Amino acid sequence: MLKYWITGRLLHLLLDLLLVYAAFLLAYFIRVNWVFSTDFDFALFAAMAFIGAIVWISFLAFSRYYRVPPRSGGKEWYDLVLLLIGGVVANGMLIVVYFFPQEILFSRLICVYAFVFGSAALLFTQVAFKLFMARGKKSDRNVYRLLIVGANNVSENFIKQLEKSPYALYKVVGVIDPYGLKKEIAGSQVLGKLDKLESICAAQEVTAILQCDAFEQTLNLISFCEQHDIKFQFDPALRGIFEKNLRIREVAGHTTISFVKRDFENTTKRKRYSLIDAVLNQVFDID
Repeated sequence: MLKYWITGRLLHLLLDLLLVYAAFLLAYFIRVNWVFSTDFDFALFAAMAFIGAIVWISFLAFSRYYRVPPRSGGKEWYDLVLLLIGGVVANGMLIVVYFFPQEILFSRLICVYAFVFGSAALLFTQVAFKLFMARGKKSDRNVYRLLIVGANNVSENFIKQLEKSPYALYKVVGVIDPYGLKKEIAGSQVLGKLDKLESICAAQEVTAILQCDAFEQTLNLISFCEQHDIKFQFDPALRGIFEKNLRIREVAGHTTISFVKRDFENTTKRKRYSLIDAVLNQVFDID
């Protein structure tokens, strides 16, 4: 399943590379008026533009712009910021290595055109890929068939959030109630207790299990998933961990989970400091 979407993202990346390169060349012809100028060598510009396109796409790739699945939950703006920064870096490189060494600065407007055309192309392909992924989720093609262990508030909230997300590549096929107390939760049917785990997984063709209850059965579930090549996940609440404001940190080579307290007095401060917090976490990886 994951291989399918990685292949799709790889094709998306290659398409973006071609479109960004085309944007640089289009900028050249719009500025020069559809001729090969003798004063402004096209072959050299085309070579430098290709390097610029590689820089732009490489920046996006290593910034996880092409992550699977795409960012969601109000974080789509971050992809737009990455897209624009990548364009600035690529065009800045082109200006420094190509235009500055020229005896006459022919046209800095070319970089403006390339930035606008390239950004528009990248934005279009990103939206198109998200629509493609959302359509794939609705048709239940190449998504994880998820079985949830636990019929409690944690699993109920997870199912509701999963239904709201257009890109989360999971389909809940059912729930296992370890205590056999419920028949349905958040619209998903309770298929039985843990003693029927193997038969349920076979009947529902389960490819992923999320544990939200039955803490004492964790090792058994992990062993079962390893034997049947099933993806295993568990909710942090299962370990008594508060789910929000968590940071994974490395202290002297040892991995720890840090809880960051955020207590703001009013809505204005909350929005302002939340933005600052997001920048500190993403750019400097600090709390």
